[in-house]
Amino acid sequence: MRSIVVAAATIAGIAFVQAADLKPPAQAPLTSGSGPTFSFTGYGWASALHGRASTLPPLPAAKVDLSFGDILKDFNGGLMGVAEMRFGKWGFIADAMLTQVTSGTTLPGPYFSSVKLRSQTLILQASVLYRLYSDASFDVDLGAGLRFWNLDNRLKIGPGALNLAIEHSEAESWLDPVVAARLIARLGGPWSVTLIGDVGGFDAGSRLTWQALGTLNYRWNENWTVHAGYRALHVDYRKGRFLYDATMHGPILAATYRF
Repeated sequence: MRSIVVAAATIAGIAFVQAADLKPPAQAPLTSGSGPTFSFTGYGWASALHGRASTLPPLPAAKVDLSFGDILKDFNGGLMGVAEMRFGKWGFIADAMLTQVTSGTTLPGPYFSSVKLRSQTLILQASVLYRLYSDASFDVDLGAGLRFWNLDNRLKIGPGALNLAIEHSEAESWLDPVVAARLIARLGGPWSVTLIGDVGGFDAGSRLTWQALGTLNYRWNENWTVHAGYRALHVDYRKGRFLYDATMHGPILAATYRF
């Protein structure tokens, strides 16, 4: 039972993070006299989860090896989106992700009847990017930001013959500074490629966090762009007996509306 509970608890981290990563693809370079432009990106991430976690102390750390199918069985729902405002060479990005999963099973023996775990994950990020280089083929951005994490887990063990129930909750929040880079390469016509990477933590929040994202983009019309790619996100956070050292990775699909 312990391994089931710990594995379920770790699903909380799949928020899957940060996704301030799905920024709009190719666009014409902006001059300092241009007015601001805005875009919004919604996405779905078929993420697996691998690593070690102990997100409900006093349960010990355990190895986690969950496929996307394993996670999807317990997924209740979520909200994921990225908004960006560009003004001249500057880009201002806000990213929000909220997910919830609930996992449960019945227990053998007369003393307890069931175990249920509810896990919520909230990840917020604010970033600023500066366009270092832009021509007909490439845009190169460099910047920094702050990524906020909140993992909130609640365990409930139902009563059995002794009419004894157990409830335990654990919540942990931290803030990670990150530095980021973005490359947009126009391939001709409506096609482009976006590569994004960031690294941070630096013991200010987590020990280390990093992210890598690559997407192939198709600009459907002046307003809509669709994306398909692959994303990986890692975080190593430790505080006392609370441990979350995991990597999320998998294919991602997204759509951007620009106005």
